[in-house]
Amino acid sequence: MRKLIVKILLLPIAVYLMYAMFASPQSVVDDGKIHVRYWFVSGPNDVIPYRVTQFNKTHDNIVVDATPIPWNEHEKKVLTAILSGNPPDVVSLIAPVQQWASRMSLKPLDKLIKTDDFDTSYTFPALWEEVNYEGHVFAIPTHTASYAFFYNKKLFREAGLDPENPPDTWKEVKEFSKRLTKTKNGEYTQIGFIPTYGNFQVAASLAIELGAKFLSDDGKTVHIDNEQMIQSLEWIMDFYSDYNFDKLVSFQSGFGYADQHGFLSEKVAMMILDHTFLDGIDIYKPELDFGVSAIPSFEGHEPASSTGNWWMAMPRGAKNVQAAWEFMKFAVSYDVQVKEATLMKQRLMPANINAAKDTALTNNKKFYDILIDQMQYAKTPSIVPLVNGTFWTEFTYAQERVIRHIQSPRESLAQANKVIQTDLNRAKEYDLYVWKNMELEGYQ
Repeated sequence: MRKLIVKILLLPIAVYLMYAMFASPQSVVDDGKIHVRYWFVSGPNDVIPYRVTQFNKTHDNIVVDATPIPWNEHEKKVLTAILSGNPPDVVSLIAPVQQWASRMSLKPLDKLIKTDDFDTSYTFPALWEEVNYEGHVFAIPTHTASYAFFYNKKLFREAGLDPENPPDTWKEVKEFSKRLTKTKNGEYTQIGFIPTYGNFQVAASLAIELGAKFLSDDGKTVHIDNEQMIQSLEWIMDFYSDYNFDKLVSFQSGFGYADQHGFLSEKVAMMILDHTFLDGIDIYKPELDFGVSAIPSFEGHEPASSTGNWWMAMPRGAKNVQAAWEFMKFAVSYDVQVKEATLMKQRLMPANINAAKDTALTNNKKFYDILIDQMQYAKTPSIVPLVNGTFWTEFTYAQERVIRHIQSPRESLAQANKVIQTDLNRAKEYDLYVWKNMELEGYQ
């Protein structure tokens, strides 16, 4: 603990040096208007968001000055600005909100929400859950991502399967996958389903579907080695037992991006993909004959899905609180969310539920409606928020050890649990120190 306190005491010195290198002084504009400093994570083109240009067109006394910040530097820049006492008024990020809130890096929004009677039901429940920490709201969701089950209708017909009846259960996924798999000279040329291919964590979602609880109610104890997670990895092992795993890995290594993606190249017949993949199909393979359905589930259980959360918040020390709040509310309004989504090359789903349902957002409303419907089953991927990165890293390692028969599911998950718990203990110790020794209006 002594070493930890020394590091904390030295932190302001390090921050000052970083600030001298990375932070720029706050500009002063004498035009009689309130200038809201807004930092957002930028893409390759650094385009000023529609929410900014439209807000500035429609407000006479407030101006939003937008500054793009690179993804690989956003955390360093924002934290340096906060600790230097010269933060922006609003930030737009995608990261576990709790990690920022636990360090008192963000202003609580409770009073503003209550005073304005701000309707928090505008957003999908899973997103709103993620922006709460220790009884306070620290951000408002702006965009999200939704997942559903994509399948290749042409390959279904070739395998003698009904293209209008995709699998409803994980048992059927296993059965369909074998029928959709092809080989040539002992090598795979087509696979029905690969549980660990793609950015959707099938094993974790299976466990959640079965009722897994990964964290104790007080947030102090990790339970990644729960019975449901063990059962989930056993299902993954059983699935792969039908295949030559080394040859499957070799086959998968030939996949790439764009039209070389496993699903777009028609080498993988079924995948769980997010809503932006609809745009990818339109761009890279518009002739693809595919369908979209609900994510399969175990019999007697509802499906489980995941989601993302892009959010806006006010850093601690923000100067123009009320003006910043006006901008934040504007950014999640129906009209702004719809228009902004239509201007995106790869459309994020609006957090505003009504905006997400607007017909202007897609050329294929039937599939998009399925993706929106899946949000009712969505859970935040911030399972252990304070050590989110450690959780997913160790989970991936554990899954790999199980698939390669290095350890049993129980042994591998127990090993992962120790690492995550150790990291969480450190994070909680520091969290406790911060909350005991720092004062900030609105946190108590």
